[in-house]
Amino acid sequence: MKVVSDIYIIGGGLAGWRAAEAAVSGGASVTLVANGVGNSPDIHALNCPVLPEDSVQQFIDDTLSSGKYQNDPALVEAMCQESVHLKEEFDFDDTIIRPLGSTVPRCVSIKHAIGAIALGDIKRRLKDKVVVENRTMTVEELLEIRAKFPDMKIIIATGGWCGKYDFSTNPSYLKGDGLAMAEALGGALMDVDMAHVQYEPTVRVEGPRRGIPVITTLLYEGARLLNMEGKEFLGDARLNKDELSKAIFDQGGYAFYDLTDVPDEKILECRMDLSERMIKVAPAPHSSLGGIVIDSRCHVLASDGSIVPGLFACGEVTGGIHGLNRLGGNGGTVAMVFGTIAGREAALEVKN
Repeated sequence: MKVVSDIYIIGGGLAGWRAAEAAVSGGASVTLVANGVGNSPDIHALNCPVLPEDSVQQFIDDTLSSGKYQNDPALVEAMCQESVHLKEEFDFDDTIIRPLGSTVPRCVSIKHAIGAIALGDIKRRLKDKVVVENRTMTVEELLEIRAKFPDMKIIIATGGWCGKYDFSTNPSYLKGDGLAMAEALGGALMDVDMAHVQYEPTVRVEGPRRGIPVITTLLYEGARLLNMEGKEFLGDARLNKDELSKAIFDQGGYAFYDLTDVPDEKILECRMDLSERMIKVAPAPHSSLGGIVIDSRCHVLASDGSIVPGLFACGEVTGGIHGLNRLGGNGGTVAMVFGTIAGREAALEVKN
């Protein structure tokens, strides 16, 4: 077994690398184990209250409302409060989008590819500062590492578990390994069931880009959803993703995403081909909303509510933030914010 660092991070996506960056900034040594980058390159944008008519409280209210008030309020407050620091960290594009379920525009990006850009920047900044192991971690190996290095801090950032479905927007290796790891180390899980799977309403079902979503914010730019008979069936396109998915299921499970009336510049902003004007789509599992139980500082909690010593989790592998429905754009915010919190808190424990 290799000699490990102060902090052991499992997961090579944006949440894991944000944790690594915060941990290194806190003076800790870091080993990061990754078998891929998960969904991070597909994070087009994230939510951050940037407009004068927006606020942290409005962001909290929208997130709780979208989640049918089944969210953990402490986690929601931590995410929304910490998100304001992203304005200082990134030079966002001027275009601000109103995501599904939001009362105001707050979805910001950089070239509509903030996940890939942020991930690449962090890796460049941390070159030679983090030990990277490109491989798959097993539960048995993690238990062995914990037994040998009981004081080492472990951060689980392995992403969601929607990859286990045949038709999904997720890479097939995202099957929930982090959940088993947390349980093996004494952590509790919550909401790991079908009721807590967020479907992306408009996912391509044909061609080489099968499984790739068509961004739903185009419904604010003149796009329409048509049923198999070519008839528009939505009275109001400004629905939450769960409501939109149900509307498509009620039409037989498929729809045509009609972009005929969307301006060319809006399509190009979304990094789409101008030739794509009529796309057959269907809802597909996209985000897992349940997962490892954490507190607002990313400590993993046991079933009795106590903190599991030295164990942290961040990103989509955790539960409680989104409730029954994730507000559009909050996936990127969760990875950014809670990745930083996990790394920062783990480094503080090392220091103390």
